[in-house]
Amino acid sequence: MSVTITQKIIAKHLEQDIIEYQLISANGFQVNFLNYGGIISGIYSHDAQGQLDNIVLSRSEFDLENPGHWGATTGRIAGRIAGAKFELEGQVYQLNDNKLGNNLHGGPGGIDKKIWQVTLLTDGAELSHFSPDGAAGFPANVTFKVRYQITRDNRLTISYSATCDRTTIINLTNHSYFDLSAGKNARGMELEIAAAHFAEIDATGCVTGKLCSVSETPFDFRQAKALDRDIYAKHPQLELANQGYDHPFVLDNTLPIRLCDPLNGRTLEIITDEPCCVVYSANFTSPKHIAVCLETQRMPNAINWPEFRESVIFSPDKPYHSQTHWQFGVK
Repeated sequence: MSVTITQKIIAKHLEQDIIEYQLISANGFQVNFLNYGGIISGIYSHDAQGQLDNIVLSRSEFDLENPGHWGATTGRIAGRIAGAKFELEGQVYQLNDNKLGNNLHGGPGGIDKKIWQVTLLTDGAELSHFSPDGAAGFPANVTFKVRYQITRDNRLTISYSATCDRTTIINLTNHSYFDLSAGKNARGMELEIAAAHFAEIDATGCVTGKLCSVSETPFDFRQAKALDRDIYAKHPQLELANQGYDHPFVLDNTLPIRLCDPLNGRTLEIITDEPCCVVYSANFTSPKHIAVCLETQRMPNAINWPEFRESVIFSPDKPYHSQTHWQFGVK
């Protein structure tokens, strides 16, 4: 495997170095990430004319707060937990309310705000973080591991795992914002998702516990369509998300999620063992809709949703693991 790995110190935090690592394949495909929050800070992919551009949103300077969670590994629980609380084994856990009464992405003490240990591999790196019992209000000592591995054919594989010393809840994802147009026409990207149902949200952005059919709605991506074709439609679910998508889609099968830029030919296929993909169309960036997040994960708020509850409960005898492949290319 011909992967070149370089690194540079970009900042200091709590007297520790913030390091950006660059994983570079033989053909120039490149993935940059930070030891802070496992943030993916760049993905460089060729278009049909051979032009190499960064196709994820990234900040020109290190930002400790990282509003919008750009590129971060989010958790312990990705998405919103309703009322910022949950019950587990007879105990109620109260978390930080950091988003309209809910806990979002693990709260202000989430793993996206921690410095991770990095071990280099021949084709990438493994990041690890120990989260002590009670961190951000969650139970159990948990050791998290995330692997980023690239190939010369433009694939990034993200492998997540976690072990815990008692029962807890876990649901991780990566929060990269994709713009295959590299700043030219993100709204024109075409998305295809084999999903017949999406989860309804309330005015706080949290799922309500109801699944809705995508048929004859702006949420039908079973055939590829441009993101902006229906994003401005008068639909209450779009309006609740600040006129855009911020919804979990229940994946029907193992077909890849597909994203493409029809102008420059760049493509992304996502293959995952996760049951859901949260589509977030950057409704709160300025300007709006400058990218799209495709967050593969368990159902948000699953712990408070009986149908999905068991999917996020883990124990010493039931470790957490998940894998998602991002295959970049051209058409």
